[in-house]
Amino acid sequence: MKSLRHLRSFWKANQKIRCSSSTVNSEIDLQGKPFSEIPSLPALPILGASWHYMPIIGKYRIDEQHKANKEKRKRYGDIFREKIGKLDIVVTFSAEDMHEIYLNEGRDPFRVNFESVVAYRKSRPHWYSTAGVVSSHGEEWRELRFKTQEYILKPAAALWYLEPFRDVSEEFVRKLYVVRDSNDEVPNFLMELYKWNLESICLIGLNTRLGCLDTDLDEDSDGIKIINSVQTKFDCIIKLEAFSRNFQLWKYFSTPTWKKFVKCSDTFSEIAFKHINSALLNLEPYKEDHEKPSSFLQVLIKNKSLDVQDIMVVLADFLMAGIEATAHSIGFLLYHLARNPEKQDLLYKEIMSFLPTKDAKLINSNCYELKYLQACFKESLRLNPPVGGSARTLDRDIVLSGYIIPAGTLLTVPYQELFTQEKYCKEPLKFIPERWLKGDEDKPKPWSFLPFGFGCRSCMGRRLAELQIIRNFQVEYHLDDIGTKTMLVNSPDKPLRFNFIER
Repeated sequence: MKSLRHLRSFWKANQKIRCSSSTVNSEIDLQGKPFSEIPSLPALPILGASWHYMPIIGKYRIDEQHKANKEKRKRYGDIFREKIGKLDIVVTFSAEDMHEIYLNEGRDPFRVNFESVVAYRKSRPHWYSTAGVVSSHGEEWRELRFKTQEYILKPAAALWYLEPFRDVSEEFVRKLYVVRDSNDEVPNFLMELYKWNLESICLIGLNTRLGCLDTDLDEDSDGIKIINSVQTKFDCIIKLEAFSRNFQLWKYFSTPTWKKFVKCSDTFSEIAFKHINSALLNLEPYKEDHEKPSSFLQVLIKNKSLDVQDIMVVLADFLMAGIEATAHSIGFLLYHLARNPEKQDLLYKEIMSFLPTKDAKLINSNCYELKYLQACFKESLRLNPPVGGSARTLDRDIVLSGYIIPAGTLLTVPYQELFTQEKYCKEPLKFIPERWLKGDEDKPKPWSFLPFGFGCRSCMGRRLAELQIIRNFQVEYHLDDIGTKTMLVNSPDKPLRFNFIER
């Protein structure tokens, strides 16, 4: 649940949206049931519905939002309201509603940001000139995204960095051979995934190697410090933003969580900007017509509409945002393949057709021919989406699930509950990659699954790492089922204790 101060800021912004949208709405005669008739969670004075997540008196846990959403859907249906103060939050589990929201969000969608991140960055102007893509919204978000994302998302970019990605992935697999114990298990495998991902991000972002894959990596190294600071930072954001935890007291005095957040944010910023500055000093000119860029930085610096400070903030977000999301996605995919060995065998056969020997190299022309690997990733993302959902505030009235929703209402779509509904997908709780390779009638219904939040280059990195692991090892898992912990980035709720059996 969002903090009271955060929600008040939404409400104030929403009043402006309501006024600005009156002309648009007056031209449209929307047909539907009144907003007041939408099923609502029981609310208390001042606290609203947030008490449902409070210790002792509440029945839901903040880190188990997917379980809460499942129970709420059974009780209230595909749409309901959660009232926090003067702000109404509408939650929908409908693919049709998701489609309608996206059609009406406009070019400057108002997305949920994190006030703690914005406040910190405003206090550190020597590092941050903007809230960044992760924390901004509206026109500021659109401007920064427009100037940078085309270089991340355009298809050609996926192949620019194939060779460095491949080298890091091969180095990662070699390390797995070394660090396996007598049971063929890799101690703290998730941390090894974080190290691999950070090394990959620094290489393609800055053309810099941190040495994260060294077997004797020191705990005081920059790589370990970045990983630890990002994890601590994300944990603090959840507590600072959660209304039911501390009412955002950090806005009025320095709480222990705020101090911890500032300390780890300073650690991350100091190290990240040190390496970004170093990469800028060593940057070589990039001739777009004759060569591939050596890094994301080399491409961004050619964009005359971006100043150096903007580029540095974008790169800092690039380092921060991808460490956990990509690592967790690979962890969940390996789990599903280990639990479904027949699917893993099919994937191995496909990989062998392109890499018949362990020293064979994947080339550009092969990348998009790995259809079953792509299908496995989609299926894993469907079952375990890396983020909890999407949140938007529209500048016009809209009809969702038959109800008229006023402009300025915060609309949220929880992904995990949506993606696993039987009306949108056959046998929705089973890991069936084949559903993505068949005709449209076998695939999940339109708008019931979106490949969200991942650019082409990020997807390519995950594919290469997974490809190298399955090529070299039979992955097994023999312990309790792994579920989801809904934090800032969804994570496995148990250690990834896989057995890597050499093929």
